[in-house]
Amino acid sequence: MRGEHMPDMEEIYRKYCIPLKKFVLTLCHNDVLADDIVSETFYKAIVNIDSFRGGNLYAWLCTIAKNTYFNYLKKKENMNISLDDREYLEVNTSSSTEEKFIEREEKRELRECIESLSEAEKEVVKLRTYSGLSFKEIGTVLHKSENWARVIYYRSKEKLKGMMDYEK
Repeated sequence: MRGEHMPDMEEIYRKYCIPLKKFVLTLCHNDVLADDIVSETFYKAIVNIDSFRGGNLYAWLCTIAKNTYFNYLKKKENMNISLDDREYLEVNTSSSTEEKFIEREEKRELRECIESLSEAEKEVVKLRTYSGLSFKEIGTVLHKSENWARVIYYRSKEKLKGMMDYEK
C-alpha cells in the first residue's frame, strides 16, 4: 500500500499522534499507559501497513489502538474500564463555590450513569463524545455499521437523559 497513495509514517505520526493519544486516554485514563499504547500502535501500523486497505487511516489506527489496549487488559486480567479516574466534561469557570460543587456533583452523577450503560453503549458514547469520532469512524473501529453506531449513540443519550432526570 505504501507509495504514491500512502503518506510516509513520519507524516502519519505527526498528524495522528495527539488525536490517537486522546482516543486511548478515553479507554485507559492513564497518561503513561496511553503513551505506551500509542507507541505500540504506530509500531504495529508500520509493520502491518500493507494490510491497510485504504479508507479512513485514523479509524484504522484507532482499531489497532483499541485492540492493543484490550490485549493489555487481558494480560492484566482487568477488564473493568472505569470513567471515575478522569474528568471528561469541560470545566466551567463559574466563580461561585456552590456552583462548582453542583457542577462536580452533576459530573459525578453523569459518570455513574454512563457506567450503568452496556459496554457497547459506553464505548459508543466515549468514542463520539470524548474522542470526537464520526459515526462512520465509530462503526469502523467497532466493526459495526455506521447506522448501528448512530442508533446506539442516540439510544444511549436518551437513556442518560432519563437517568439524569430521574436522579433530580
